[in-house]
Amino acid sequence: MPFESRGKETLRIALLAAGPLSSLLYVVFTDGIAASQWAGYRRTEQMVSELLAVGSPGYQVVAPLTWLYTVLFNAFGLGVWTSVRGHRALRIGAGLLTAYGLWNIMGALFPLRLGDDTSIPAHIVATNVQLGLMVAAMCFVEAGFHGRMRAYSIVSLALSALMGMVAFMAAPGPNLVLGVGERISIGAFLLWVAVLAAVLWKRPTAIDSKGASS
Repeated sequence: MPFESRGKETLRIALLAAGPLSSLLYVVFTDGIAASQWAGYRRTEQMVSELLAVGSPGYQVVAPLTWLYTVLFNAFGLGVWTSVRGHRALRIGAGLLTAYGLWNIMGALFPLRLGDDTSIPAHIVATNVQLGLMVAAMCFVEAGFHGRMRAYSIVSLALSALMGMVAFMAAPGPNLVLGVGERISIGAFLLWVAVLAAVLWKRPTAIDSKGASS
């Protein structure tokens, strides 16, 4: 393999690796760092968004890590884009993943503020747009694959959407359905990101006229 090609492949792998790293970082800086700063916070009963809210005990610690997550996820989106040349559905999925990552910036511009009900409507709008981008990205990626990756994407999307709706109906809490349901919904997507990265890492050009083979 020519030196230039090896360099491009190394960059592609590094960009894909940013996906699982972003998922790990998200878990660490929410239920790890931020929750530990909040005495009495109940992971099984309270929303993750409370940990990211302005005025929460861990906000000053978690805010910079939120931006790092955004950078890593956008790098992952670019890695997916460079790994799926030749397939329109997967390219659209990669673009939507990048848009999802970029929309994190809007979440930071319109954050939830503890004790300030006026911050809730804008935060809900920003969150719903991001959820729409997430669902659309998973749908297009699912359409671009066949076989096990397609089946896994369908299950992940269904689980994430179902538990997200369950958690939404259980809000504002605190209650067991809200805390656990939201974390299952988020976790399904974070794990899906890691699996997608692994699949594309191994077989970046495994694409034919019917779709990716994994």
